Amino acid sequence: MGPRQHALASLSLVLLVPALALAPALARGEGKKKADMAASAPSRDYQALCTQGNAKYVARDYAGAIELYRKAIDHAPHQPLGYYLLGEAQVATGNLTEAEASESRAALDAGEKDPALNARILFVTADLKERQKKWEDAKAAWQTYLEWANHFPDAGVFPATAQSRIAVLDTVIKQDKTYDIVRQRIAASQDGGVFSDPSKSPPSR
Repeated sequence: MGPRQHALASLSLVLLVPALALAPALARGEGKKKADMAASAPSRDYQALCTQGNAKYVARDYAGAIELYRKAIDHAPHQPLGYYLLGEAQVATGNLTEAEASESRAALDAGEKDPALNARILFVTADLKERQKKWEDAKAAWQTYLEWANHFPDAGVFPATAQSRIAVLDTVIKQDKTYDIVRQRIAASQDGGVFSDPSKSPPSR
């Protein structure tokens, strides 16, 4: 296992434990900072479904976890935790497109109301864009995460990870541009065509 895989594995474990603890915390009514949140507090059914989904996730029954998280979302469509957990389970199944959509939906209802959860959402989103090789988007996403980490340093954030990923992506993006002409030449040769390097002038006659 390389440094990147080891780091992600460690961070996934760190991120999972707080996520598993969120549902019981909601059941106890902890973390409510605004009175108007009481009216939109998740039901016990929602909390139970998230907890059951977490158990399935830990047991690597990702299909079962996804089903339970979807049921939880049906009970509380404006609670971001369900979408976040659903996205994590979709990542585990390799369904990155749906995972990204789930995390984007989670971000709509998290924000400053729950800085710690939003930090997890931003982290997963940036990692998803990297997995999909969307280098420019990934760099922007890590920058957003870093800004959030700087704004909420007590939200369980990893600013050093964001800085490291941004530096790596700068290198990847630079290499991509450097090798772009090579890739065009390969594509042209496979099509039986002739590649013309736009940086070179045509030969004089």
